[in-house]
Amino acid sequence: MEFDWPPEVDSLRAEVSDFLDHNLPAWWNLSSNTLTAGKEHYRFCRTFGPALAERGYLTPHWPKAYGGRDAGSWELFALTEILFARGEPRGQQYMGVNWVGPAIMRYGTNAQKDYFLNGIANGLLQFCQGFSEPDAGSDLAALSTRAIRDDDQYVINGQKTWTSYALTADYCFLLVRTDPQSTGRAGLSILLMPMDVAGLSIRPIPNVIGVAGGEHGFCELFFDDVRVPDSSLLGTENDGWKVALDALAFERIGLPRYARGLRLLNALYDNADTVSDDMASTVGQAMAACLAARSLNYRVVDARAKSVPPGPEGNVARLATVWAEQDAADALLDFSPDAFRMDSVADEAVRASLPAGHAAGSIEVNLGLIAHRLLALPKVR
Repeated sequence: MEFDWPPEVDSLRAEVSDFLDHNLPAWWNLSSNTLTAGKEHYRFCRTFGPALAERGYLTPHWPKAYGGRDAGSWELFALTEILFARGEPRGQQYMGVNWVGPAIMRYGTNAQKDYFLNGIANGLLQFCQGFSEPDAGSDLAALSTRAIRDDDQYVINGQKTWTSYALTADYCFLLVRTDPQSTGRAGLSILLMPMDVAGLSIRPIPNVIGVAGGEHGFCELFFDDVRVPDSSLLGTENDGWKVALDALAFERIGLPRYARGLRLLNALYDNADTVSDDMASTVGQAMAACLAARSLNYRVVDARAKSVPPGPEGNVARLATVWAEQDAADALLDFSPDAFRMDSVADEAVRASLPAGHAAGSIEVNLGLIAHRLLALPKVR
């Protein structure tokens, strides 16, 4: 099987790599935008997004009408691989670029498209995602945060948790229950909520892996009679589950985490004074897992490039990516002394692997979806 990139994609990869070589600061490394990244990292990402946008590297896959250049899905994914392998200097802008923007293109009003898509394409607007709740994580449809209509406004009450980037986002892609009599997937809606509204409280979540120490750490959101205009509604009221599913389908392959794993494993192998049989076997297996995850992600990208609707293949790719990241972390723990040096690149990679099986849908949920949708087994309840 041939895995060479098309010439135009290969050219883009080389061009972007050269740009990163000359424009990332000396202190930037693979771990710069993970876990404990602080204000210096955030400020840099905030300015680097517009720099990427100016060169057409931020939203190349978007239609020209929305600030892109009609590039294909392959160009986007090639670009994302390079950026993630280099520490993801887009920061939280990958959310708007990869799935918030496409959702607005599909479901947004003309006014929403004009404002949000222009801001995302220029690297100026940043999002966080308000999905999970204390009692609605793996079972997201059990959420209880409500947004009740009051004339031309929605009044929001409830709580969200595990919200990355809440401290620095301009807007929240917020999933709420707009029909208080509904249960499950019915009666849900998406609101594009500004993060500076009255009645919203943001609290960082302390944790043992250090995420809360950074500017984009995990947070809880508390809504106390938060009011937003009804123009914040994305799509049709009470039909937000469909919008959320579209966003989640792109989110599951939005971060090619295996790319950083491959970079670290190659460096570990190349810099070793001696390579034992045990090291060769362990590192080789982890590399194989990363390459398998890459192939499965490529399959999903290929379907997207051919305009095939999102399917369970995204769940399979997501699962393989989580396992690959964890295999890479295990290899680093076994053979890299840096894995035990606080805040080293290897240490950051190991800590980042710990919550990987929960973000963007837990492993158990993905396994249940794969079993039902691909193997026709009963739904997991």
